[in-house]
Amino acid sequence: MRINRRLATAVIASLLWCSSVVVTSADMEECQSAIDQLRSAKSDWADSLKGYADCLESSDGHDDCSTEFSRLRSDQDDFESAVSQYGDDCSD
Repeated sequence: MRINRRLATAVIASLLWCSSVVVTSADMEECQSAIDQLRSAKSDWADSLKGYADCLESSDGHDDCSTEFSRLRSDQDDFESAVSQYGDDCSD
């Protein structure tokens, strides 16, 4: 009987450990969505930064580049939101 009790204890301990490690498919989907959103936000931000830098370079005082800066600021807000979402959905 002693072996069966040890075996049962080991099985229960293993199941408890596994249940704390298993990530549900919904959690994985949320994390993958957050990763996709973060990648997209980084790409958009980089494109906007390039557009703003190009505008500044070619402006020669004729364009204040406010449109490009506004787009960059919006993309920065989106990036910050994506980072936050990633932290919420993909943390250990």
